[in-house]
This record gives sequence, structure tokens and C-alpha cells, in this order.
Amino acid sequence: MESIEQIIGYHCAPAIRGIKVANLVALPQHLGAKMVEKTHEYNDKFNQKGLFFYELCHCDKRKLLLVFRERMLEDYLRQPEVLAFLQNYGYESYETLADWLLYLRDRIEMSDVFPHEIGVFLGYPLEDVKAFIQFRGAGYKVCGDWKVYGNQASAMHAFHCFRMCRDYCHAQLNKGKSLESLVAVTAC
Repeated sequence: MESIEQIIGYHCAPAIRGIKVANLVALPQHLGAKMVEKTHEYNDKFNQKGLFFYELCHCDKRKLLLVFRERMLEDYLRQPEVLAFLQNYGYESYETLADWLLYLRDRIEMSDVFPHEIGVFLGYPLEDVKAFIQFRGAGYKVCGDWKVYGNQASAMHAFHCFRMCRDYCHAQLNKGKSLESLVAVTAC
């Protein structure tokens, strides 16, 4: 059975290594209290390196954990076209990233339909997020870490980099390396 560290280390490797804005991981509910404890521990260890762990929701079967690079995510969300897109879904021009994350959490918990604008919180190209919503997930060019409607070559390159990163982190964790040893420092 994989540990929380191995699950997070594999599924969130691109964010952990600083090559992606954020990753989302679903953790089994039975990890409950252990996950809360680990989330606090990881935030204590990694926030100064620009890496944050945020529980977006929990249901009977799983908890969704957003692992993100604070500065990268904030910069992406503050791009005028991304900000305008989010405002269409009720996100105001909040002062802090924490406000946006809290609103996203509320949307997940209170919506009958999963809020697919979450794609921008994961750093997906805005064009792809908009098209996914418009076409309800159909008609995409290629599917990898997300469904691609726009620049296929750029997305394929990103998918390759993310896969290599996940494989590297998985191998290192299996060799006994700690998650802490894999966290890249990014400029704050």
C-alpha cells in the first residue's frame, strides 16, 4: 500500500518540482486524520519554498488536495483574460489567492456540477478550459493531463515533461528519498 508521501509525490510531482502551477490529487477518505496531519506538516516544511497544500473538499470516499506553487498560481490567475474568465463564474477581484481558493472550495461543495473552471487553477491553457466547458469534454484534439483543444504541440511537450517528472519522483521515492528532497525551490 502506498503512503501519502508516495501518492502525493507521484501525482503532484510537476508542482513539487516547480514545472507546473498546480496538481490535484484525490486521496482515499480512510487517510482522513493522517492526511490533515501531513498537510499541516508539508505546509510547515514547504511554504517557505513556495509550495502549498490546500484541501479543496472531502466527501464520503475521498479528499481533493490541491498542491500548488503560490506565486506561479497567483501570477496565472491575475492575467487579465484569466481574471475576466473567472469573474464570469462569480470570482471577484479578491485581494488574496486564499480568497479565490475559498470561493473555489465553496463552488465545489455547493455545486451540483463540478466547477470545471478549476482547470485554470491547475494552470491549464485558458483556451482549453473554455473549450472543455463549451463542448462538455467532447471534440478535443488530444487527451493527456487535460483535454487539449488548442495548441496540441505545446500540450504534448508539457505532457512529456510532466510524465518524466512523475517517473523521476516515483523512482526517487521508491529508492527511499524523502518528498522534501524532491521539492524544488522557486523564486517567491
